[in-house]
Amino acid sequence: MSPQSHSRILIKHFLAVFLPLSAFVGSVVGTIYYQQVQTEKIILKTNELDKVDLETKVISGDFHSVVSDLIVISKQNELQRILEGVDEEKQALSREFLSFSQYKKLYDQIRFLDQSGKEVVRVNFKQGEPEIVPEEKLQVQAKRYWFNDTLRLNQGEVFVSPLDLNIERGQVQQPLKPMIRFGIPVFDRRGQKRGIVVLNYFGAKLLDNFNQAFANVPSQGMLLNADGYWLKGAKSEDEWGFMFPERKNHTFGKTFPQAWQQISQKESGQFQTAEGMFTFTTVYPLLEGQKSSTGAGQAFAPSQNQIDTKSYYWKIVSWVSPEMLMAKSNRFLSQLLLLYAGLVGLIGIGSWLLAKASVNRQMAQLELKQSEAQLRKLVEREKILKTRLSSQIRNSLDLNTILSTVVVEVRELLQIDRCQFFWCHQEDESTSFELSQQAWASDLPEPLGCSPIQNVEALSEAILQGNLLCFDDIATDPWLDFKNRNLLVTLGFKSLLTVSVQTQSGRLGVIVCEHSRALRSWSDEEVELIRGVADQLAIAIDQAQLYNQSRAATAAATTQAEQLNQVLHNLKQTQAQLIQTEKMSSLGQLVAGVAHEINNPVNFIYGNLTHVNEYTLGLLELVELYQKSNATPTHEVQAYIEAIDLDFMAEDLPKILSSMKMGANRIREIVLSLRNFSRLDEADMKPVNIHEGIDSTLLILQNRLKQTSGNTGIEIVKEYGDIPLVDCYAGQLNQVFMNLISNAIDALDSYNSQRTLEDIEANPSQIVIRTQLRNPDRITIQIADNGAGITPAVKQRLFDPFFTTKPAGKGTGLGLAISAQIVAEKHNGAIWCISEPGRGAEFWVEIPISQSSTLATTSTATLSRI
Repeated sequence: MSPQSHSRILIKHFLAVFLPLSAFVGSVVGTIYYQQVQTEKIILKTNELDKVDLETKVISGDFHSVVSDLIVISKQNELQRILEGVDEEKQALSREFLSFSQYKKLYDQIRFLDQSGKEVVRVNFKQGEPEIVPEEKLQVQAKRYWFNDTLRLNQGEVFVSPLDLNIERGQVQQPLKPMIRFGIPVFDRRGQKRGIVVLNYFGAKLLDNFNQAFANVPSQGMLLNADGYWLKGAKSEDEWGFMFPERKNHTFGKTFPQAWQQISQKESGQFQTAEGMFTFTTVYPLLEGQKSSTGAGQAFAPSQNQIDTKSYYWKIVSWVSPEMLMAKSNRFLSQLLLLYAGLVGLIGIGSWLLAKASVNRQMAQLELKQSEAQLRKLVEREKILKTRLSSQIRNSLDLNTILSTVVVEVRELLQIDRCQFFWCHQEDESTSFELSQQAWASDLPEPLGCSPIQNVEALSEAILQGNLLCFDDIATDPWLDFKNRNLLVTLGFKSLLTVSVQTQSGRLGVIVCEHSRALRSWSDEEVELIRGVADQLAIAIDQAQLYNQSRAATAAATTQAEQLNQVLHNLKQTQAQLIQTEKMSSLGQLVAGVAHEINNPVNFIYGNLTHVNEYTLGLLELVELYQKSNATPTHEVQAYIEAIDLDFMAEDLPKILSSMKMGANRIREIVLSLRNFSRLDEADMKPVNIHEGIDSTLLILQNRLKQTSGNTGIEIVKEYGDIPLVDCYAGQLNQVFMNLISNAIDALDSYNSQRTLEDIEANPSQIVIRTQLRNPDRITIQIADNGAGITPAVKQRLFDPFFTTKPAGKGTGLGLAISAQIVAEKHNGAIWCISEPGRGAEFWVEIPISQSSTLATTSTATLSRI
């Protein structure tokens, strides 16, 4: 019997006595330890829950405080007087903002911007002190997403931006400046939206308060956004991953995938995994009436999506690492273990003396059972690992994932120092190997050098021929020559196994298994296993390449479809413009022709009426003189005078001539209006009286406006402002007025058909036309009706070609689309609609007074902006 067998049997008998006694003592010690650990864990869990709940209240309180400050600032009397046109109040408002910033010390910027996006007043907070920004340094922020998102809000609503980093000149500002922008629209006393007030809240204040809550405690506090990016984390280099392309994979979900799966799906909770204990809750800082959006990663990009109050949230996570969980209990455990070790030592001495008596009899049987068990265990382990490796390779379609899985699993399976995968590239007569993936033992005393196949030409040639190379001892293997053996030994390699991977697509790779700390014999089972892995890897590589090819084809098809959609959209716009241009050209020619043909005979009639009137008066005076000179006319003459009623004729004939003159003058006015409307003789842009164009349009539509037996009539209210002549294409602009006023008439007729006569009499139909000077170089024309209004869904498509809500045959859907093109493209202006269901509709047309001083061309993609 060998000494080893003797020792094992001796240990078995020793354990038969030793283990029960040790287990009993250990159970007592374990019970004490378990009770202590459970008590500490309960205290820790309770503290973590209280800490997370407290931090939630602090964040919500900070938000509510900022919103209250914003509302107070927006109600300043100086601000209202500025809206009423008192520019002298700007300095007073600046001083109010300065005092508020000095007192609060929470806001990087406080500013008021008008409706065009220009800053009217701004106060910056720099180096611990606020300062008023001079007027010449004020900027236009019309392209900032937070400006547009705030401006579209209704009265009483507040916009809150995401917590992100401040961007200056297209780059993230350094040092980092976390920021939350709170904005509220400002309305004048008439309810007109005139601009916004914005507070740039120092996000660092909120994050510093968050850090202080987790100071001097065993847990690590983390603040995450809805996508799992760190706003405040354990490492500063992991924070703000959504703002930096190189950090896009730095998320909580990547670092703690198992924990994130639970945290992302629940509002709050507490659980423990192998990564530690996690306590979390969800904080919703926004209240009703507060809006937000996804923001923009670039300075002048629009926000991607609008989000509601329940979609704006953060995750507060408190993480206690396994080390911190065990730190206190380990100290207590070490004391118990010292006591337990002393007792076990005494038990061991007695057990050892009792075990010696029966060692020799059971030695042989024990050795046989152990050998059989080890053999079965090894075979079963190889089968399980081979099956698992095969499943993982075949289930993945990402090539890097496949290769990484292979090298990691092979190294773990064979327990070797390093496993690598190389791609072999052949160009002309040269061969090179590119390292793709590798895995190495974490306990290596020093890293391995470069791979042997990159330095030994004989190995490279064998790999190209598809040979499998197996070296149990590189220093003595006869296949290698003296020079190559010495080179490999110098590099630190002792054993080597390589196998080629040949794919159907013609690509060649190689799996390299290396061992450097000791000699390793490669068994036949291990060699066959590596061959099988190489075959499965070749299939997986082909599958991954086919998958990548299919994805590329899908992407190309998607791009082509998008291009076709864009071409179709452009074609529709061109078609609409051609149809409307031809229609208005024909209408203009017809109107001009009719006006010309009517004008000549009307001028003839109007000019001769004066002479007819003179001749008639002369004849009547002659008759009167004749009657005076011949007081007793003959019976025949007297009978004729009575028959024709000469007195009535003498009285009525001048009235008839006067009525004929008024009628002829009315025809001349209509002809002039027709000529003004058509404007065929004004193809070039020239200064025009806008009011004349509107009046001409109303005169043409007069028949639809007046009251008839089937129509209650529509009242026109003109509120013309004092505006100068405007450079424009008069005929095209008249077309815009015709479309807008006709649509208003159609809307009122449709609305009245659904109302009772009493309702119509109580609230008569009305169209209000206003003109005003918006600023020194732009005017606006507002055409408003008191009809049924427009729904948001319809308002979004108002200016789309061929879109109409009228019945078939009563509308082409081109009027507003062409009007938008005329205003935006021909006149560098803007057109938009303000409407709510039940409150009528108001269309605004804004154009520059002179085209040489145009501020900016408004894209038709943003026409319906309110």
